[in-house]
Amino acid sequence: GVIGRTAASIEGANYSDAMQSSGITWDRQSLDTFLAAPRQMMRGTRMTVSVPDAAQRAAIIDYLESQSPD
Repeated sequence: GVIGRTAASIEGANYSDAMQSSGITWDRQSLDTFLAAPRQMMRGTRMTVSVPDAAQRAAIIDYLESQSPD
């Protein structure tokens, strides 16, 4: 249920202030940008791992889409 969900919207999860105030609704493009360079997209995020390989990012996003409840 990541695709189409607002960032930092799971009750009880420990999100960074940056994620909470981002206002992002996750879609393929925003996820791709975030996974490629999280700290460039969202200064202050706790996400430190980037996925520089476009094919790997696409595979991650495809998996997340396949897990969506729709």
